[in-house]
Amino acid sequence: MGGLRYYRIAAERGIVVGRVSKYFLALCLSFVLLAESALAIVLPKRDQVLKKANDLLEHWSISYVYGGATLGDPRNCEACNQCLDQKKSTPNTRLTDCPVCTSCSLDCSHYTYEVFKQAGLGATYLTTSLMNTLPASELAGRYNLLDIGPVLARAMPGDLLVYEGHVVLLEKKYTDGRGDVIHVTSGRELRGPGNGIQRERRAEISRFHGPVLRILRHLDLAKEMRDLVLQRRTGSAN
Repeated sequence: MGGLRYYRIAAERGIVVGRVSKYFLALCLSFVLLAESALAIVLPKRDQVLKKANDLLEHWSISYVYGGATLGDPRNCEACNQCLDQKKSTPNTRLTDCPVCTSCSLDCSHYTYEVFKQAGLGATYLTTSLMNTLPASELAGRYNLLDIGPVLARAMPGDLLVYEGHVVLLEKKYTDGRGDVIHVTSGRELRGPGNGIQRERRAEISRFHGPVLRILRHLDLAKEMRDLVLQRRTGSAN
């Protein structure tokens, strides 16, 4: 059975699979919506995620620190930035060299957690290692994340693209397979302390940080798409 046809039939009939049955239905409906009209609709929860991701980029002067987990007082952020500028520390030693950074700094996985939290979605922090290794049932049941698989054709804005040791938030996807992403980085894109949050435009997301290992969608976003599809189908039937 063809991929899209399978998901359409599953969505319409309510096919369920094991422990993640209710999440699987949301996934089926998400794929139907993606194929039909994903770029032409308004999804308030998804839009709020993208807005919060951009707000953090535009309004916070925060540094990448491995293990950084706090959006603190802006004065602490500035103190961390100044210390890092003086110490010239490597990413993995920044917390040791500049303890003030415990009060204001982020790494890539804490950034995506912060985005979901500020967008009002149920969020429980997990590392990129767990994003890559946990079974789909545990990701859904404990962390509210739906495993979409590694196929970028299925990815939508608001999804997390998980690589080996790194995670980014997909902001926009282009027809040529490239995309705009927002992430916290210490890599070649970094322009200095206070510029840890970066936007990469038209990035080659298929191998942005090595190959994509997993695409994760917050369950609230999947359910939002599911509800919209059901609403549209009910409306068309009437």
